[in-house]
Amino acid sequence: MKTRTDYDAVLVGAGPNGLAAAIALARAGYSVCVFESAAAVGGGMRTQPLTLPGFEHDVCSAVHPLGAGSPFFRSLPLADYGLEWIHPLAPLAHPLDDGSAVLLERSVETTAAGLGPDAAAYRRLMEPLVRDWDAIAHEILGPLRPPRHPLALARFGLHAIRSAAGLAMGMFAGERARALFAGIAAHGMLPLEQPPSAAFGLVLAIIGFAKNK
Repeated sequence: MKTRTDYDAVLVGAGPNGLAAAIALARAGYSVCVFESAAAVGGGMRTQPLTLPGFEHDVCSAVHPLGAGSPFFRSLPLADYGLEWIHPLAPLAHPLDDGSAVLLERSVETTAAGLGPDAAAYRRLMEPLVRDWDAIAHEILGPLRPPRHPLALARFGLHAIRSAAGLAMGMFAGERARALFAGIAAHGMLPLEQPPSAAFGLVLAIIGFAKNK
């Protein structure tokens, strides 16, 4: 039986970050041991029947867009091991005070159609960013380096550097579009009045669409 001293690296935690680190080290030729205290690996990146029969729920999160959109995870041959990402028809819904809800659906056009007077403004904001997502992802989901796609990064950055509240109030006139964007941006855990909280709302929304480009 091997001991900890028999491995080049010992990782504690088999969540997405721990598993990614273990895979990267193993690919580089190092021997790796991963310790996990829970009964199942995966951390919050798992789907389980937590409530009623027939309903599957993500553990710890509403959606995992940065997992599915990560350049590293996209490089893994998950299908070779019987693994697949499970994508809902609508990645998220934001409830409103009147009892209705606004949906982020699988296309910018369909989502915009539910935003009333802000449909055109939403398309103008999101369509170029979704189109450029592969280039943007290369720039922002990795170590700092000279940009290879400066124009795409600049188009994203002009909006991302703003506060979520400033972007939503400045670009949208109606409650539905503002609520949708604010609800997504809140996942960044920054006050919505604080720059660059808009960046979180943009990235998570873009990834919701990017799968179906």
